[in-house]
Amino acid sequence: MNVHSVRSVRVEDKGQAILSATLELISQNGFHGTPMSSIAERAGVGAGTIYRYFKNKEDLINELFLHLKSDMSKVMLEGFSPSLSPKQVFRKVWLNTFQYCVQNPAEMMFLEQYHNSPFLTPESEAAMLEILNPLVEYFKASVVSGVLKDMSFQMMSVFVYDITVSYAKKHINGLMEMDEKTLELAVQASWDAVKGPGAEA
Repeated sequence: MNVHSVRSVRVEDKGQAILSATLELISQNGFHGTPMSSIAERAGVGAGTIYRYFKNKEDLINELFLHLKSDMSKVMLEGFSPSLSPKQVFRKVWLNTFQYCVQNPAEMMFLEQYHNSPFLTPESEAAMLEILNPLVEYFKASVVSGVLKDMSFQMMSVFVYDITVSYAKKHINGLMEMDEKTLELAVQASWDAVKGPGAEA
């Protein structure tokens, strides 16, 4: 979901306008610095209108998370095929994730805050894994075969998601130039951390 000016959103798209406004404000001010009144004002709707679409702030934030996670997962899985080697899949997902973060900084900031907030519940964690199920099952099989180390998908995802977010933030802020050579070094370092005894180099 790309952030555009919500003032141009048509009346029938109020739900989308509310989600866009929430993303903009939370990525700038954080969860606690974004009251519902500010969301309504940014979305160009009455304060009571939000509650026609969402039960409360928690419901709104969780809905936005699932919306963004679904969009991000589609990008992460671009080019994914079970016929690829685990290393090829790892590299593709790593680079796809990095590009998504660089091209969608507001979404990246929201997702990072969400992952480190009380809003992350077992239910939202399960929903996230369901969205990524093809990748989850592929990596589970790779663990069984010894190509990947014996670790949970959540633990392994740190070497894709958390690390790529860190690199993306440094790149966006001009602290590190992530050119092609540097990206390949970063991918290889992450791969070396998760590969098992049966993996390719």
